[in-house]
Amino acid sequence: MIDIEGQVDRFYRKLQARQNYIEEKKSREESRVSPDRLLNEFGLGSRAVDSLDKVGISTVGQFLTKLAEGEQSILDIQGFGRKSLIDLKKQLRQAGYDVPAAEEAA
Repeated sequence: MIDIEGQVDRFYRKLQARQNYIEEKKSREESRVSPDRLLNEFGLGSRAVDSLDKVGISTVGQFLTKLAEGEQSILDIQGFGRKSLIDLKKQLRQAGYDVPAAEEAA
């Protein structure tokens, strides 16, 4: 009888460990695409990050909001060029963010 209780205890510990693992994995996934994630986590050059900081853009959510106004609104930021924009958009897409495609030149 003692052996069966031990098996039940082990089963419940494994079940709880699996549940904890699933919750932790889900939490990591959600934080990975969080709008509060800092832009400096994406390997962007310090000049580009500094120029965004000067205009109050330090998180992915702030950047995507500004980008929604059009790419030119980002390119108008002093010290932030087209290459930085392309690199950052590529990094954000790879991280799982929904980033709008490049605008067609008129």
